Amino acid sequence: MIRTMREGFIFQRDWAGRGERGFRDQMLMPAIFFGAVSPGLYISSLFTDFLPGLWASLIMNIAGYGVTHLLYLGKMERFWRGLLNIRHSWISRGILFNILFTISSSVFIILKALGAEWGGLIFLCKWVSLVSALLFLAYPGFMLSFVKAIPFWRSAVEPTLFFLQGIMGGIAVQLLMGAAFSLEQQVSRMLLRIDFLLLIAVLVIMLSALVIKSLHGDAERVSVMYLLGIHPATKDGGGAFFLVGAISGGLLIPIALLAVMVVFSELSGISKALVYPAMMLQLVGIYLAKYGFIRAGAYTPPAPKV
Repeated sequence: MIRTMREGFIFQRDWAGRGERGFRDQMLMPAIFFGAVSPGLYISSLFTDFLPGLWASLIMNIAGYGVTHLLYLGKMERFWRGLLNIRHSWISRGILFNILFTISSSVFIILKALGAEWGGLIFLCKWVSLVSALLFLAYPGFMLSFVKAIPFWRSAVEPTLFFLQGIMGGIAVQLLMGAAFSLEQQVSRMLLRIDFLLLIAVLVIMLSALVIKSLHGDAERVSVMYLLGIHPATKDGGGAFFLVGAISGGLLIPIALLAVMVVFSELSGISKALVYPAMMLQLVGIYLAKYGFIRAGAYTPPAPKV
């Protein structure tokens, strides 16, 4: 693996908050994180009829994704231009999906909070918001997978992984909100079981992806080495963040804690107390996993002009 690796690869910096604009460059990672968790929370809350979760998802979408994404842009006042290339750009499609999700979910939540009857408008907004939430949740992974310059991102892993992480994050936030808002025990048990299966699926996908990508081209091997902490570029702590934070803290420990809760299906005593650290660790792990995959993107610099 090391013998066949070519030198001269560059790790992209801007998308990982390490560009030259300081604070504003650091806004993309929170935007990516909340852009996954907010639609995931909306979908989870919609299927369990959890109104506080719907409101929280709306706030997270507008403040956590919308505001931070605007701050990242070079010229915030021209964000609307992102809609001009929907046919060819996943970024443009993502903006469209988010606009549809924001408008339809806002109208649906307000009508539902006001106790509106299930008429045509609320029915339409419910399904438009659900479909747009699913599309918005899926788009970041597709956006990465279509970046030709970075081989590590170009696979079906990123769309699948980012989508599942969004659902996991939404479930985690809903279960954490159960401490302040009434969440039926039956709903909690169902969400815990779903989350347990998603955690295992994400762990298998992530580890399998690292093995498969390490067997591909040189750039992909460099990226895997970065995530494993065995590349010189990991002096910035990227490998430790991924292995300790994303894999151990964000997946293995929550899987162990949730295994206890799944075995003891009655959420009481010790098993109930395990919910909160498990969900917090899971959310931190999702953030660090996204950061690791984005930060590890390595590419070959363009040849100098003669």
